[in-house]
Amino acid sequence: MSFLTPLMEKPWEQVGAPQKQGLGREQTRKAGLRLLLTVVSVLFFLFIVAFLIRSQYPDWQPLAETSSNPLFNKSILWLNSLYLLAASICLQVARTNARRQNRLFLRFGLVLAGLFSAAFVTGQLMFWQQLYQQGFVVNANPALSFFYIFTGLHAVHVGIGLLAWLGALAAMLRNSPKLSQYVDLCAIYWHFLFGLWLVLFALLVSKPETYNAIVEFCGLGA
Repeated sequence: MSFLTPLMEKPWEQVGAPQKQGLGREQTRKAGLRLLLTVVSVLFFLFIVAFLIRSQYPDWQPLAETSSNPLFNKSILWLNSLYLLAASICLQVARTNARRQNRLFLRFGLVLAGLFSAAFVTGQLMFWQQLYQQGFVVNANPALSFFYIFTGLHAVHVGIGLLAWLGALAAMLRNSPKLSQYVDLCAIYWHFLFGLWLVLFALLVSKPETYNAIVEFCGLGA
């Protein structure tokens, strides 16, 4: 009989149910992040292939080969790279201390990660402004157009990451038990963004001979 069902339940056997449910949600979030990173990777891969194929056309102009090229002076880009590296390291510090339940270093790492990430985006915008002032606009040449596409898309994804970082910061301020999960996801995402930026940076400042070798090796040429 239905009215006897509550009397026959065994609450002691359901003690772990909330924990299993929480673990399931954490795994779902990580699966969602992996899916997002896969989609972003495919997107950038397609743009990189298009970049390499376009580099084989006669009107292609290198970006960092001579002093007249827009990326010849890479000091700002190197500084921005250090900002993103620092953000990634700080999030890893926060991630490690979240597992150790060390709230002080967790908060320290999380706050610094956001500041360094904001510095990276600001630095990229400043570099864009510098290029515009020098006459290197989006449609100046095909290679420069790809530079704006790559750096713009990457900055957008850093901005998306900062929104997630704000969620982690809010969880930290209210001492949420989910803080460790948020920090873990943010750290994974930032490590990915830093690795992606290294690939893009290396690609954009490479010499035409490097593009030719990659195209020939991958069989992308005509």
